[in-house]
Amino acid sequence: MARTASDVLVERLIDWGVEAVFGLPGDGINGFMEALRKAKDRVRLVHTRHEEAAALAACAYAKFTGRLGVCFSTAAPGAIHLLNGLYDAKIDQAPVLAITGMTYHDLIGTHYLQDLNQDYLFQDVALFNQRIMGPAHVENAADLACRTALSHRAVAHLAFPIDYQVAEVGADRRSKRNIEGHTSLSYSFEPRTPPQDQLARAASVFAGKERIAILAGAGARGAGSELEEVADRLAAPIAKAMLGKEVVPDDSPFTTGSIGIVGTRPSSEVMKSCDALLIVGSSFPYTEYLPEPGQAAAVQLDDRPERIGLRYPVEVGLVGDAKATLKALVPLLPRSVDRTFLERTQQQMADWWKLVEARGTRVDTPMKPQVVAWNLSQLLEPDAILTGDSGTVTTWAGRMKLRRGQRFSFSGTLCSMAAGLPYAIGAQVAYPGRQVVAFTGDGSASMMMGDFATLVQEQLPVKVIVIKNNSLGLIRWEQMVFLGNPEHGIELSPIDFVKVAEGCGLPGLRIDDPRTCRDQLESALRAEGPALIEAVVDPYEPPLPPTITAEQATHLAEALARGEPNATRIGLTMTRNAWHESAFATAPSGAAKRTAKRVRESIEGKGRGE
Repeated sequence: MARTASDVLVERLIDWGVEAVFGLPGDGINGFMEALRKAKDRVRLVHTRHEEAAALAACAYAKFTGRLGVCFSTAAPGAIHLLNGLYDAKIDQAPVLAITGMTYHDLIGTHYLQDLNQDYLFQDVALFNQRIMGPAHVENAADLACRTALSHRAVAHLAFPIDYQVAEVGADRRSKRNIEGHTSLSYSFEPRTPPQDQLARAASVFAGKERIAILAGAGARGAGSELEEVADRLAAPIAKAMLGKEVVPDDSPFTTGSIGIVGTRPSSEVMKSCDALLIVGSSFPYTEYLPEPGQAAAVQLDDRPERIGLRYPVEVGLVGDAKATLKALVPLLPRSVDRTFLERTQQQMADWWKLVEARGTRVDTPMKPQVVAWNLSQLLEPDAILTGDSGTVTTWAGRMKLRRGQRFSFSGTLCSMAAGLPYAIGAQVAYPGRQVVAFTGDGSASMMMGDFATLVQEQLPVKVIVIKNNSLGLIRWEQMVFLGNPEHGIELSPIDFVKVAEGCGLPGLRIDDPRTCRDQLESALRAEGPALIEAVVDPYEPPLPPTITAEQATHLAEALARGEPNATRIGLTMTRNAWHESAFATAPSGAAKRTAKRVRESIEGKGRGE
């Protein structure tokens, strides 16, 4: 058979190192599907049940590997379905190529079936966005699409008209300027570092500072060892944005864990009291959790110059690769002799982890969601990959102890619901020999149930843990705590996820007893192949922030007084929690413990002459 334009495209993707593509077939992409069939021994087709899942899986594949993620769809509605996952890739800077079918090239704009100007539609989401104009155009467009996505960690899009997909190579007339073979696969990335004088200026910012903090984000991935070396030299605690959770393990002596509303109290305390700040690869959006402007002398390291100074005023901006730049910066940094700030923070973290353990080992019923998170963190394999989701599960995942060698990601900036399962699909395809666990909520899981079947069809041994509280739990608390309104419209009709999973061909297990939670989880995680675990939890357990502000407390009181239908249950739950946690200085209810600790530290400081 003659080679088609689709054959050229698939072969070019293989030349670019593409090993898997995620998508859902349709009549608008069938020419491309035939090319995939002919190359099935060289590139894997991962058949998802929804195009949104395909795009999210491709995004996760790119995030976890640093390689190009590829997704495809049929024309018009299929292409539209891709957009949420592609925006996730755009915002979190993951290199993804989307290939969409398109109606016949000579019927575009004539109100024909599925006639949609997809190149217009993708104008915002894709940095490279072109319509293929015939077989002679394929290599040129594909090379630049792949190179752009990889170079800029961005989305690229190719719209492929139906008739051009099956057009034979040579059937179109090549223009005289389009010399055959003029484009190539050449691509290189050289980690850059700032000039030596800028590095020296940055190092000087920390001279004489006694309370230095570090904020690490996704841009610091792969630079964990260098970051810990910097932290040791500066005696600086490392707070992590959620997208940077895997940068250094949570059992590192230097980290305070996550920051923000899903973070730890020590992270908040570090930011409140630091006199210098090093930001590495982070555009953490919640500026209220950063030091007050002017409080701390700051240095920011990012490989995107436009991001320097985006969230916090900085004395010196360093534009470069995190790993290479930190390695060059370390010898120039002053060594902090006074390690009091770090040591106090480490004491606070010891108390914090005791609090997390206390929350995770309660035997109350209904079962607390923290019980599932605590036991899961103990049972994950040393190199496990955990994918998260949006909702109250973000808080429980944010406070799990990720160990060295384990990995984590989620839809961090777009905060899309229903990303946890597709992320796990992408991760498992990328790393077939590693344990992959999706940690999601019932609201998110109900949006993506069709792709339970994808796990079976594609033989992906992903374990899916669904935290079930029959509500949009995070929205409940946001309505009350942020606005002072009683909850409304957040109830979810119960779904038996075990039966749904079994209907899709994978085993399901229900956990509702905290006393048996660990054993049941362990059994499910050891099972061959995919499995679903439905964890039925207390719907009124609040995802408490690390500290509760007066405004938040006032809004909650207003909501309860204005007709919150579950006011009594919520009040009882929060009262019991406060009683259980009053002995922990890092708990919101540990005010007395914190006061005693401050008095003791003050006395000890006077004894040292501070």
